[in-house]
Amino acid sequence: MKYIKRENGFTLLEVMAVIIIIGILAAIAIPKLVSSTVDARRKADVATAHEVKVALDRYQVDYGAYPKATELTATEGTVASPTLIPKYISKLDKSTTQQVVPDENKGFGVAGLTADTEDKTQFVIPDIKTLAPTNTIMIYLSEDGSAAEVRAYDEGLDDVLWTSAN
Repeated sequence: MKYIKRENGFTLLEVMAVIIIIGILAAIAIPKLVSSTVDARRKADVATAHEVKVALDRYQVDYGAYPKATELTATEGTVASPTLIPKYISKLDKSTTQQVVPDENKGFGVAGLTADTEDKTQFVIPDIKTLAPTNTIMIYLSEDGSAAEVRAYDEGLDDVLWTSAN
């Protein structure tokens, strides 16, 4: 009896089928992975904005008012305040924000809230179109310390991801 010796291995057709399947899976998985990274960075900035608002609220409980807009200075994405930092929050600088944005838009910015002309107990935050935000996380404070709002913006500073006003 003669036995035919069979070579062990894969045919070219089998190898090509596996490569095609791996290529299809990669084409599906890579965009999902990239978008999940962007979402994670956005959510990290929203969480940071929320922490800033909590720190401002703790300050307000201790002192009876929020810090005035003049008590916080923002320079190149870093906020300085002898009364707020480091007692209520450790730091507010560019390294804290996570989204991929131009260097001048990283970090934190400070802007003023203006009282509504008809109802002085209501405050108006400037619209994105009239006063563009300068940083991914903006702290809005009234001049008299009666109100504060924090907003997290997307990478293009076009849309509000989170606002403490809600």
